[in-house]
Amino acid sequence: MTDKNDNATVNIAVVGATGLVGNAVLEHLADSNIPVGQLYALASDNSEVEFVDFGKRSLSVHSSSEFDFNQVQLCFFCTPAEVAAEYLPVATKAGCYCIDFSSHSRLDDNVPLIVSGVNEKALQALEGKIIASPDSSVVHLALILAPLKELGPVERINATVLRAVSDIGRKGIDELSQQSIALFNLKPIKHEHFSAQVAFNVLPHVSHADADNRFATDLQNELSRVMLDDALLLNVSLVQAPVFYGHSMTLQLEFSQDVELAQVTRLLAAAGDLHLTGQTANRPDSVSDAVNQKGVFLGCVRADPTWQNGINLWAVADNIHQGAAINGVQIGEILVKSYL
Repeated sequence: MTDKNDNATVNIAVVGATGLVGNAVLEHLADSNIPVGQLYALASDNSEVEFVDFGKRSLSVHSSSEFDFNQVQLCFFCTPAEVAAEYLPVATKAGCYCIDFSSHSRLDDNVPLIVSGVNEKALQALEGKIIASPDSSVVHLALILAPLKELGPVERINATVLRAVSDIGRKGIDELSQQSIALFNLKPIKHEHFSAQVAFNVLPHVSHADADNRFATDLQNELSRVMLDDALLLNVSLVQAPVFYGHSMTLQLEFSQDVELAQVTRLLAAAGDLHLTGQTANRPDSVSDAVNQKGVFLGCVRADPTWQNGINLWAVADNIHQGAAINGVQIGEILVKSYL
């Protein structure tokens, strides 16, 4: 940790600025506490987007391959893992702190894996220049679990996670859009990025650009690292849902000891990043409540009738904003305050 000049500005690069997460990072940077100096929007050489929005300004998009990272102190990598692997060494060699949203860094045990408001104290042991933001579902789960630690360890989580198509970027949104239009026009349905028709359908797996058959295991490892609990068990079923934005999940939390439902709801309601709805309403849902919003929205909190130490609940959150960009910008605020 270093002393800093409170009047200094920070030059920033957003790598992958034309993508969904990159756009969201720019949006939240404009509203953040980071004193932004020069801001550079970077994209691949074949990007057709020439300008992106930053608040009321329009930024020209520059090529990542031609950019001099010595010009900036902070970088947000909103790119696939293979792109992050190529440019992170370049940025860190230039002395930049880098926040990586891809699986490239989050699977490295030597890189701090941070959810703001949950384990940012891990930054105190930061030795390198890279900080990883977890998978969006892990961010949502960690925010739910953090206030419940007061009740004792959660030994096991059974989760069914319905993932939005935006999880794989614009190509997921385009495929759902094109299939929906084709269905309404009685045209043949084509699929490329998902294993089958995703429009008006659910698929019992997730087609993810960075995923392989270890994806569920990776989620458990990420959650255990963030929660600092190697004994935490996550049994997760992944479902591809035909929605553009917003992950939804049903959760069964198994505690190590008896817990009262009133205690659980009190702690969830008091947490700043959580929004607990009325128990009788048919809410929340991802489209009406979570999309473009900050925080995780909870409902249907109830005691599990089959397990004396169990609590069931329903949760929705925006995977692009709360699951990625907001967390990354909050990490950036911490870095700027204490490290830059």
